[in-house]
Amino acid sequence: MPTIDHVIVLALENRSFDHMLGFLEHPDPAFEGLNHGAPHVNPTWPAGATKAATVAATPDAKPVLPADPDHSHDAVMEQLAVRGFGKHRRPTNQGFVVSYERKARGLAAPQFAGLLGPLLNWWTTRGPGRADDPPIHNRGPLIMACQSSKQVPVLSTLALNFAVCVRWFCSVPGETWPNRNFMHAATSDGETAIYPRLYKDKTIFELLEDHGHTWRIYHDDTPQAWAFPNLWDSPGRHANWFRFDAFADHVAAGDLPAYSFIEPNHRPPLHTLDRTPVIGERGVSNSQHPGNNLVDDAAYDVFPEGSPHGDDTDFARGEALVATIYEALRANMDVFKRSVLLITYDEHGGFYDHVPPPTGVPAPGDPPGRMARLLRAVFRRRGAAFDFTMLGPRVPAVIVSPYIPAHTVDAETHDHACVPATVRRLFAPDAQPLTERDRWAAANPFDACLTLDDARTDLPDLSDHVRIPRPAAEPAPATAVPGHYADFAEQAVRVRLHLEEIEETEAMAMTAPPPPPEAPVTRQLADETTQAFVAAADRHRDEGHGAEGHGAEGHGAEGH
Repeated sequence: MPTIDHVIVLALENRSFDHMLGFLEHPDPAFEGLNHGAPHVNPTWPAGATKAATVAATPDAKPVLPADPDHSHDAVMEQLAVRGFGKHRRPTNQGFVVSYERKARGLAAPQFAGLLGPLLNWWTTRGPGRADDPPIHNRGPLIMACQSSKQVPVLSTLALNFAVCVRWFCSVPGETWPNRNFMHAATSDGETAIYPRLYKDKTIFELLEDHGHTWRIYHDDTPQAWAFPNLWDSPGRHANWFRFDAFADHVAAGDLPAYSFIEPNHRPPLHTLDRTPVIGERGVSNSQHPGNNLVDDAAYDVFPEGSPHGDDTDFARGEALVATIYEALRANMDVFKRSVLLITYDEHGGFYDHVPPPTGVPAPGDPPGRMARLLRAVFRRRGAAFDFTMLGPRVPAVIVSPYIPAHTVDAETHDHACVPATVRRLFAPDAQPLTERDRWAAANPFDACLTLDDARTDLPDLSDHVRIPRPAAEPAPATAVPGHYADFAEQAVRVRLHLEEIEETEAMAMTAPPPPPEAPVTRQLADETTQAFVAAADRHRDEGHGAEGHGAEGHGAEGH
């Protein structure tokens, strides 16, 4: 096996395996797609109807949708349609169409419990993008529409020319944040839903530091990785955060750390794609989140044929992001030969997948922290208790290296804890696992598919898909944010306040005041927080911090 000095992970947003790669024409019969096997169908609305008609998966998805699918924990459990109890519990994956129809009709508002539950239930029925959106009927079948290879040429090309994982599941049947937390800490701290707060779980980044290795996080907007303040509340660690446009320069200079994590730009457009101005902002998202790719229901049927902006969707920009990362590596083969790139998605986003997730997997084994318990007493989403012994739906995962044979299929079972487990095995093999899920995931590291003795020279050229990045966006107007971005914006307030507490001068100079508790966070405040965070990271590097990629000196105010 070749020597690996650099692991790079890109985690995009909210797409299932079948939705992105299910109709890929792969020559290996081990590829678990939709071109073969039993009919891949789901019952239609209404739920529970006798002899209900079914909807088949089809390769005709568009880059846009009229409604963002539901991916709350309760909704995912409905989509998985679990049958049985205890050790006999088995997902059937027969609830996707019903779930999407319910969400489009406006019947899927989250339900809260706890002391503030009634207030939150009232707020979610009147907030922006909820009560004002007209119900959409008979769109449930759209959740079965999957992308053809021509719609995802970059991901499809890499999946065919390197390794595609056909049993990579998200760690939690739920939303973005708990699944991204598993990528970093092999646990979600007991959460199945998004709870914007500051998490204290130990991460793979800190474990690398403990063993003398380096790391960086590349981002352009309000990164979810902000959730771990230990990664940015000291000058040495804060200096490890870079704008994404620095990544290609670092690769060209042979200046990559042991581990690079790349977050896409989550910043949503000001308008849906069929309204004007359509893409008037610079620096808008490239995460492929469905919420960043919405059109009105009446416009869906003619999009993109009837729209001049089909190639400028967030979905297309996500493909360009993948190509940009790959081409940066291909341009410096000395670095590429010592690197492995993983492209995956944090969760399935409510889209159909036909492979039921495994049950009986190890729970992380760490009880929720005191802050998590306190928050749940105040408010929490309703739902049955979840024991973390079942994974969430499949997501795309493609592994790229010159040492991987073309047409490789990885049929091992993985979840997002495989990221810290693989990084730990490569760079700190004597370190204890972060959690029991990390220990389990380590049995199948994702670099095991690097089987060639000599690096390949017949690598695909994706340079035609690379786009010149737009300049970083100026602060957005003080407008409300869409629902799917509200949690990122809310977290920006916590980050801003914490930066002020540790006396980061850039945060203390911000002009936009924090909103009162009952007011929604604006785009302007989120953008200004990002800019202050980036400016502070630049200053710490100018001051000589983080040159070796580690050094947690000076936690808190003492380090400033």
